[in-house]
Order: sequence, then structure tokens, then C-alpha cells
Amino acid sequence: MKSLFKIIFVTIIVFFVKVPAQDKFECRRLTFDPAQEGFATWSPDGKSIIFQHTDLKDTTGKNGLWKILPDGTGAVQILSGVAEHAQWSPNGRYIVFDSDTGNSIKIIPAEGGEPINFLPDTIQVQNGGLPCWSPDASQIAFKDAEYSLCVYNMKTDKIARVFKHASLLLLPGCWSEDGKYVFIALWDKPSRKSTMWKISSDGKERKQITGHHENFYRYLALSPDGSLLVYGVLEGRYVGLYIMSAEGGRSLPLSITTQGHNEGPNWSPDGKKIAFTSTRSGNFDIWIMDVDIEQLKRELQELNKFE
Repeated sequence: MKSLFKIIFVTIIVFFVKVPAQDKFECRRLTFDPAQEGFATWSPDGKSIIFQHTDLKDTTGKNGLWKILPDGTGAVQILSGVAEHAQWSPNGRYIVFDSDTGNSIKIIPAEGGEPINFLPDTIQVQNGGLPCWSPDASQIAFKDAEYSLCVYNMKTDKIARVFKHASLLLLPGCWSEDGKYVFIALWDKPSRKSTMWKISSDGKERKQITGHHENFYRYLALSPDGSLLVYGVLEGRYVGLYIMSAEGGRSLPLSITTQGHNEGPNWSPDGKKIAFTSTRSGNFDIWIMDVDIEQLKRELQELNKFE
């Protein structure tokens, strides 16, 4: 009877103890606010990080975009209001983000200031446009309300709808390092699974990236050298991060938490760190992982040797 009680007791303890995150490399927590903080974006010089702060009961005006040092100090608010999915331009001059609870896309100077509307009234955005900059900061890819892939040209002030799928929802992720392609997810809403594609910026070339995790979800982030791709995987209710070659193939788990999300990855410019959002502590916080990109390349090459 004592043995049975001991088994039951141990089982209960194991059930309620939170399993720690399985991280490929060492991680550290950057933010500690009970509000939702995440979707970090690095400055081109790697000296600052901008992230979104979202609190449905915000009474102190903290909602918006904040700039912080990579060691977690020096937090400064640069924009007040609802702002999501911010992306720092590669030339360091601007921040683009989803505004108005996902119904518009705006730009502000990197040091802060009044938001700038740059899309014409003919372009409607809904549930967020997920804007992302081309490597030379001359173009912004985003999705419109019809889930078309659009490309805005900063120099000509023109917008081109370059791709749309008849039955799948399109989610932009990032640009290739040469600026010729946009990495996207084509999401099947009923199954909550996606396929991964490269679409040329003019929409004429389309290539599926195969071999990734079968439960690929979204959150595409290309390493600065263009060799590796981080992406989100939906395991049950939770999202974890995996990494693979940018050309496809088998992948390695990067950050998995059995009872929490790890999402929204963003590489530092030198490729040595990845900032991401995690709920492992009970809140939506920003964490930073130190990355050995050469080790990852070696392990992925070995993993895919006999494919």
C-alpha cells in the first residue's frame, strides 16, 4: 500500500512540476514585466533591441514600442499605443510595424516620433500585415487584407501585389539575403499547418522549401549570412522553434518548451544571438539565445548527409 501511495504521490509531483525548456544553446531572460512583451527586432549595429509592450489593462501608457540594450538595461519608450511586429530597417533609419490593432502599417523614425502612414487608401490591411524590410531597406513586403503578398517600393512609392494563393492564407516572414526573394508561409487554417515558400519580389518565381518539420506553423527568420532558417512548429497547443538549412532538409530543435510558447525569432546582425518571445516563465517575455552558427551548420550537414 505504501508503494502504491508513493507511486501516486511521485506521479502527482511530476505532473505539476513544470518541465524546463529544451534549448540548443544557453538562453537568458531580457524582460520581466507581467504584460505581454515580445517580437524583438535588433538594430543593424546590434547595440539595441526594440520590442512591443501590450497590456489590455494598460493604465500608465506603457503600451507601444520600447528600446532596450541587449543586457536588459536602458529601457526607453519610443512609441505609445498599440504596435505589433516591429521591424528595424537595415539602414537603421526607420521602424515599420503593424498599427491600429492590425488594421494598418506605419513607420516611425528609429529614435521615435510621429507614426507615418505610407500605404494608400486602396490598400487595406487586416489582422496585421507582418511587414518586413528588404536587405537594402528599399522595399517592404507585407500581406494585405486579402492575404496577397505585396511589395512597397520606398523609392517609387509604388505597391505591387505579387502573389496570392486561392485557398491558403499567406504569412510573410523575411527576405533572402540578396533581396531577390521573400520567404513566406502558406497556412491552412483548418489544420493549422503550413508549407514554406520562396517568392521572388516580382512574383514570377516560386519555390517550395521542403524537408522541414511536418507541423511547420510560421515565424520565419533567416540568418544574416543567408545559410540557416529558424521557424516555428506547432506541437499541440504550443509553438517551438526549429532550425534548418535555408534550402530545406532535416532540422534541429532550437528551443522547445512542453508547456509554453517559443516564437517570434530575430537574429542579431552578427549571427551570434537570437532574440525570441517565450512564455516559459509564465509571462510573454523576450529571451536571448547565444548561437554557434558554425556548430549548427556542421550538425545539420551531418544530419542531412544521407538524405
